Amino acid sequence: MRRWVVKSFGEPKDVWSLQKHVEGLEPGPGQVKVKVEACGLGLPDVLMSRDNYPLTPPLPFTPSQEAAGKVIAIGEGVDHSLIGARVVGPTLFQSQAGGLAEDCLMRASGTGDGILSGLLPIPDEMSGVEAAGLYIPYQTAWVALVRRAKITKDDVVLVLGASGSSGNAAVQLAKAKGARVIAVAGGPHKVAFCKNIGADEVIDRRQQDITDAALELTGGKGVSIVFDPVGGKAARAAFNAIAFEGRFVVIGYASGEWARIALPETVMKNISLLGAMPVGWTADQVLGAHQDLILHWQERAIDLSSSQVFDFDDAVTAATHIADGKVEGKVIVQMPAEQS
Repeated sequence: MRRWVVKSFGEPKDVWSLQKHVEGLEPGPGQVKVKVEACGLGLPDVLMSRDNYPLTPPLPFTPSQEAAGKVIAIGEGVDHSLIGARVVGPTLFQSQAGGLAEDCLMRASGTGDGILSGLLPIPDEMSGVEAAGLYIPYQTAWVALVRRAKITKDDVVLVLGASGSSGNAAVQLAKAKGARVIAVAGGPHKVAFCKNIGADEVIDRRQQDITDAALELTGGKGVSIVFDPVGGKAARAAFNAIAFEGRFVVIGYASGEWARIALPETVMKNISLLGAMPVGWTADQVLGAHQDLILHWQERAIDLSSSQVFDFDDAVTAATHIADGKVEGKVIVQMPAEQS
């Protein structure tokens, strides 16, 4: 088996190495072994390489928190019917068995203990690349918009980092739910990307003030939902453009710092601050979200073809692409056709 390994902390280009002829993994109780078709990479993989992420595994570890592929072996207590099934799910990256390998390990079912729940079925017509691009970004967007913000067709959603993986998912899911979407991105290429994935309007943060532009686009009323995976100055500007009874959904801090919002600021406008992360939910809850997302995909309301796809041997290039802030959509690493 071949796998990418992080042996020391630093930038991916300096510390990621490809290991060949590695002994294969064996699934433990409640686990499955998956022959990887494609896996997802994200900013957390870069942050883990820098030892700057809460869930960083002990060294040495294999990156990638999510993967898609075929179940080829099962551990004790796992239903034999899973053998041969095509699935997508969270890898056991914290146990040094991430998805950036020819084979990876996953839990057969979730536990609701703060880790993404277990395996989910892939429709026959969905490719491994599409499935790997669906899992974490769209589960994140679904938890944020549907479960936490209770999105409706009457909402105006401001999506920060809209050209990134979770932002792309949020734009498309919000549109699928019938809401109006204002995307925020930096530079003409990312602005064009956001328009192509269906954003109603796009604010170029390099050329426009986010607060002023959002208020102008809403006739001074403000936006009803902010989806914030960015934090920092952009989050502060988005908060200043939120409407009465608006919902500010905190996802992450891609800028390097969390949104700075004082609690008293929420009172006069009855603003709700909501944390959102696709962890801790039961397997049935995650499956319900997955089924809703699959339905939108089948109806072509969600397009999973916007990922940036790299070959397995070019995984370091993919990670560097993320580290350099060049992401548009989700970054996917695919296995060679003869091995996937």
